[in-house]
Amino acid sequence: MRIGAVAANLAVLLLLGVGIPWWKGLEFLDLYLLMPYSLLGVLYASPRAVAVALESPISLSDLGRAVLWGWVLGALILVLGLVTVNVSEGRGVLPPAPVVLCLLVCGLLGCLVTAGGAVRVALAARSEGAARQRIRIGFLMLVGGLLAAPRMLGEREAGELLEWLMRGGMVGVTMVLGPVAVMGTLWLLRARMARYTG
Repeated sequence: MRIGAVAANLAVLLLLGVGIPWWKGLEFLDLYLLMPYSLLGVLYASPRAVAVALESPISLSDLGRAVLWGWVLGALILVLGLVTVNVSEGRGVLPPAPVVLCLLVCGLLGCLVTAGGAVRVALAARSEGAARQRIRIGFLMLVGGLLAAPRMLGEREAGELLEWLMRGGMVGVTMVLGPVAVMGTLWLLRARMARYTG
């Protein structure tokens, strides 16, 4: 990896993992902010996944490494953010452990679906840049939807949903999303199979 890329990744890591959580303080622990934050690994997984998707033949092990790379960096940003809030507040304040675990699993699922989507998008795009741009736009739409959802629900409904998620609903949602994400990724990867096995 080039020094410029390392410096850029480090700057993003510090901004998202330390700067924003320090600025937001306890507000950072709002689950409606943590959910999109848990998906930040997609930003790291998608460029690598697109590059792998354009290889001939596509290496599933390289695609897996792209997923793992994105997830590790996304998880690092999330954990760094939680640690930063605890340091800035001077006391231990964390969401319940099952919620944090679900956020990490959702981040992994997001990277997995992104890798499958990268294959599909890259095979249809006219260039690597166009494929990356489409994936970024899709990611920004998803994050925008997650951030806008509480405002669209209304204060009371958003509060009730948040309470349900914190009481165990997040675990249930993650258990449903897991198989759906895996099946969705396999469906997206069938384009790869059709191209290189048929």
